[in-house]
Amino acid sequence: MALNHIRTRSFAGLGIGAVVAWAAVTIPGQAPQPANGDAFQTLLHQGFELHQQARFSEAIPVLERARRLSPSDYFVNLLLGIDLLRTGKAADAVPRLKLAARVKPAEEFPEDYLGEAEATLGDQALAAEAFQAAVSRGHNSEQSLEAWAGFALERFREIGEQLRASDEGLAMARRLQGKGASPQADAGEVANCATSIPALERRLALKQAHLDTEAEYKLSLCYAFEAGEAAGMLQSNAEDPAALHRLRGDVLLRLKGDATAAEAEYRQGLTAHAHDPELLERLAEAQLSAGDPEDARQSAKAALAIDPHRRAALHTLAELSMNDRDYTQALPYLRQLAAEAPGDRADQVQLGRALAQTNEPAEALKWLQPALAAGYPDEKGALHALEAGALRKLGRDAEADAAAAEARRLSDAFQARNPHPDGPDAN
Repeated sequence: MALNHIRTRSFAGLGIGAVVAWAAVTIPGQAPQPANGDAFQTLLHQGFELHQQARFSEAIPVLERARRLSPSDYFVNLLLGIDLLRTGKAADAVPRLKLAARVKPAEEFPEDYLGEAEATLGDQALAAEAFQAAVSRGHNSEQSLEAWAGFALERFREIGEQLRASDEGLAMARRLQGKGASPQADAGEVANCATSIPALERRLALKQAHLDTEAEYKLSLCYAFEAGEAAGMLQSNAEDPAALHRLRGDVLLRLKGDATAAEAEYRQGLTAHAHDPELLERLAEAQLSAGDPEDARQSAKAALAIDPHRRAALHTLAELSMNDRDYTQALPYLRQLAAEAPGDRADQVQLGRALAQTNEPAEALKWLQPALAAGYPDEKGALHALEAGALRKLGRDAEADAAAAEARRLSDAFQARNPHPDGPDAN
């Protein structure tokens, strides 16, 4: 699982003169400027200009040279962290962002981007703590609230999908959907949500191989509540109308399941920022949910043309190809998703499925088997059946027999619990 709402924030709103002047000032707690400060400032200036132009891959080596001259500089570490994150290198971004956060403990920006990086790497507890720290440091700033709400809404969606993947969690998912549509929970259900979320995320991570519907329910409810609170604060004082439309669209899409209304909000946001890749990828997601695959494909491709690392756009294109059973076309998107978010089991399983369908049994097993060993839900046995087929193609018949037997056991158990799978309550 990986976060799908990495944002387009940068320092484009600051003039380069102001930025260089700021970066040249010795910050309390920061190492003094190096003796060859002119060279450092020149490199920082060049790296920042490349960053402003979204030429992140080109900015990284320039900024690395600047960092070697001043390893503890706040701004160079922050820019490096952002650009590494933007180029799919979340693991490399984390130490840079952590250092920037230590150098300036009152600044929200490092924690904000650190939350994105940790979420991409699959550590949702650390991600939640970073986003919460950004809100605290930023004193409920518009940017920090928007990022926290976006993360909370995405986690609400993801946990709901995990619940729906199992018979045990399906009833809980339906209950959550009702709560999400009108998240007016009892006071006891959302008490201390802000402090409870990281602990609940750690509880889920410890029980990866076992469904914990109680923790997932509480966590989803808390995320819905926190997103609603953040949205309410933004509603009254948001300065960026596009950001507000994006958040409204997210609430409609994630919590209320109203893809048509969400699409209208994203389109309004695009009237202000026509080339915002996040709005475009969100629009694609809403179009796909609303049953408009061709427009969804065009919107997702438009987002990737601006930023080739937009995870939600990659997900949309992969899903469209998988739905069309065009597994070969899905593979490049799925490979990129799996490479850039090594903690996302769902992406790994989808990649394994596509590889199994394109006669790549060895690589399919590379992705399927670790996910199944970690307890990825396979209630109907379909993934074990794919595993058995891949093993059989490789001549590993004994292992294939065992996987096929497990697939039958899971399928029989599911059928016993659901004697009328095509009835009115089927999902």
